[in-house]
Amino acid sequence: MNDMNVSSASEMMDFVMNLTPLAGKELPSIWKRVVSKIGKKEDSEDDEICIGERLAGNSKVIDLKNGVLLVEANHSGWIQYLKMYQKFILKGLKWNLPDLTINTLAFRVAGSSAKLNDTYEQCLKKSQSEMQAKIEQQEIELEKLSKNKFKNDDNTNNLPPELLAKFENIKNELNRNVDQH
Repeated sequence: MNDMNVSSASEMMDFVMNLTPLAGKELPSIWKRVVSKIGKKEDSEDDEICIGERLAGNSKVIDLKNGVLLVEANHSGWIQYLKMYQKFILKGLKWNLPDLTINTLAFRVAGSSAKLNDTYEQCLKKSQSEMQAKIEQQEIELEKLSKNKFKNDDNTNNLPPELLAKFENIKNELNRNVDQH
């Protein structure tokens, strides 16, 4: 009985996860490895399961497109934890898979039919509407500035005194030249 190999549940899950289409890129197993390190202390040998191992066991990689990694979790609570540790996870993935571009994570609850295209499109629409709002705000500010500029007959009020003196000298020189001719 001592010769028998005993596999942990996480190793079996890794094996099953490696049967997915992303297996060629090693992403599912790297995901599990990186996420399972969350909350684990290097010098600790506790048998207690840390939050990272629980997160790894309750989440899986679904898809990767345009630098967005879609991750599925068994419950929305796990997604909240994953979002809290998103920077750590992204750094770990980039460290372990430097040739793979992963800029952000997108999440869905297991059983939902959300696809990465849907999530990407939602992010794109949100970004576009935010950009449009900024542009509109800047146009309003520019309009106010241009109205104020044309209201003042003397546009020189905002100029430094040294520059005003130089303009006055130029104006006087032009007037003298005009008077001489």
